[in-house]
Amino acid sequence: MIEKAYARSMLEGEAVDLFDDITLSRVLGASKHTELIGRMLLSIADRTDLSSAEMVQRLKTVSGFFKETRGQNSRAIYNAINIMTAGLGQMEQMAPEAIRAELHRTVEGYQTGADANTRQAVAYAASLCESMDAIMIFDYSSTVDAFVRALGHKMTVYIPESRALNGGKPFVKGALEAGHDVHFIPDTTMMEALRSCQAAFMGAETLYPDGSVFNTIGSDILAVVCRELRVPLYAISPLIKVDTRPVGGYVRLAPMPYDYGQRLAADWDSETRDAVDFRGIKLVKIPPQLISGIISEAGIIPAGSFFDTAMGYGRSLEKEASL
Repeated sequence: MIEKAYARSMLEGEAVDLFDDITLSRVLGASKHTELIGRMLLSIADRTDLSSAEMVQRLKTVSGFFKETRGQNSRAIYNAINIMTAGLGQMEQMAPEAIRAELHRTVEGYQTGADANTRQAVAYAASLCESMDAIMIFDYSSTVDAFVRALGHKMTVYIPESRALNGGKPFVKGALEAGHDVHFIPDTTMMEALRSCQAAFMGAETLYPDGSVFNTIGSDILAVVCRELRVPLYAISPLIKVDTRPVGGYVRLAPMPYDYGQRLAADWDSETRDAVDFRGIKLVKIPPQLISGIISEAGIIPAGSFFDTAMGYGRSLEKEASL
């Protein structure tokens, strides 16, 4: 297991801040985290004071750390890191300039493809909302943020605060800039607000072939409330987030432990705060029967019918990795 402090020491300057943005949950969303990891890898490759061996070692350490941590919770990040670091094991024999060029090719190529897939998923979701006038979006996702910005008409957008990780607030700017009527509400009032909505949307950390969606804490509550009120709930996510391992029996996705003390008790007196256990988790599983559809670059697919799409995508990733 790669230690956090050791991985952090492989970076310098702005890249250290990017590392902290992820590990301290200052920036949310798997897609955004993948972008930051790519920038960290390029910051190493762009250094001119490193030998090939030193450069490769630093690249392996930083990429390995995030595969072991964020990658265990989000298969998208694991898959993306593999694509961005393809061939890294054979690069020690290359000149630093050649390693730099190859990293730019793989990292920038991945981002170009990912952006195109996200735009297609967003277009499908926006089309779905053409006849709607009020929706709810829950817990920050850069894909969902792009969707709200792409909506073709002014809507009423309800944003629960998602207090556990402050995942509602980052949505506000984009929704306002898109000209929507924004309601920012306590997450404990989401049930009442949902009565005014035609649909709810969330992102995804990981997608299983059976249609299960993993997302941040509170998403399960939203799903249950949507079922109770018969409001359709959609997950918008590029297929890079598919994890096909459960088909082979691997179902041990880490729950992302998290200490909520700083967020919930920052203004408490130290004696009381030290006497309370604030440990919890950041990631939950929402079963397919609670999700109306998964919206990706492949279209709007009922969660219960997602298997063939997921497995086909998984096979395409394996083929790409073997080239």
